[in-house]
Amino acid sequence: MALNTTNKCARTIMVLCALFFMLGGCVKKTVPTEMAVSFLPCSGDYIDSSGDPLPFDKLMSQAVKADYVLVGEGHTSVCDHKAQFEIIEGLTRAHNKVAIGFEMVTASRQDILNRFNLGQIPVSELPEELDWENGWRYDFNMFKPIFELAEKRRLTVGGLNFPFRLVKEVHEKGLDGLSAEDRAMLPQKVIPPAPEQEEGLKEVLAMHQGRDASDPEQIERFFLVQSLWDTGMAEKAVELRKSSGHPVVILAGGGHVEHGWGIPRRLKVLDPQAKIMTIMPWRGDEFYPTAADSFFYCPASYESRLGMTVEIRQGRAVITAVKRDRKAYKIGIRPGDIIAKAQGIAVTSLTAMHMAGSKAHKENKPLVFTIDRRGELFDLDLGKLPRMKKDK
Repeated sequence: MALNTTNKCARTIMVLCALFFMLGGCVKKTVPTEMAVSFLPCSGDYIDSSGDPLPFDKLMSQAVKADYVLVGEGHTSVCDHKAQFEIIEGLTRAHNKVAIGFEMVTASRQDILNRFNLGQIPVSELPEELDWENGWRYDFNMFKPIFELAEKRRLTVGGLNFPFRLVKEVHEKGLDGLSAEDRAMLPQKVIPPAPEQEEGLKEVLAMHQGRDASDPEQIERFFLVQSLWDTGMAEKAVELRKSSGHPVVILAGGGHVEHGWGIPRRLKVLDPQAKIMTIMPWRGDEFYPTAADSFFYCPASYESRLGMTVEIRQGRAVITAVKRDRKAYKIGIRPGDIIAKAQGIAVTSLTAMHMAGSKAHKENKPLVFTIDRRGELFDLDLGKLPRMKKDK
């Protein structure tokens, strides 16, 4: 990943910016707003909390001083996982040791990880040994380079999560409904969420189908689950630091890291003298300086089953790659195309793409994209395969 904006990347940005200005026509003058980010980053660039470029060596000089480095992720983002690998590789390049704590592995499987730590299980056997497909389920290959690095540099790895089924059971039964064996897997003392996080948690609850964000009982139980989750992972991270004798890099979903509300808040209670550093992905939307100590730029992207990769850049859905043997290519989609609308819905986020797909399914109609190609708008019906012709 590029640590600084390369000449190639800079030229690409200049071309895109020029194109957007040309397409904009005459626009009204606007009053300058506060500048959150001082540059247009490329995928993989690092950003400090002021919104300025952050050289990788400076990031590392800050991270090596921390007892806990928490790196948030979107679970399906390849870019996020590359950044996580790069950070761990950078921290251990000078023969420094760190332990790695995974949200993706439950603490109940620590015996398997211990055998891996001792060199008794190779990386190739971990997916089966950990029952990864039925546990975490997200593609193991995204984490494989990190496990290979741990194997190569003799880094201790640990599972932070409690069994995934317990999340559902606490939702449905509460703590009193759990067996004594299950209750023993959870923290004895639950550290509640920060008051300033509560509204955000209610919004997350409202996104869950079948949940009522106005029901006090459901709210209380949802807060309980989140608090158990973050407290439990913080407890295991503290244990990992003590048992390994090394600083801990924690890999977890961004919701457990951002603003220091999740795991970091609990670490401050459980290990009050420790220094904590948080690093979060930034998707190119609104920039919140308080969301983390540092950031890496990984725009929202999605590789469709049609064989195209969509990336959200400056609020536009840009096709960044198309596979020649897949349907996207055959119906005429090309790299550089912008999906202006999908099923009549303006596409400014990946959520809009999902909404369009759902709408097409409910209406029992083929999905239709409105494509913006260098300022020319036209529709592509994904239910049809036009006769191929050479691109101009």
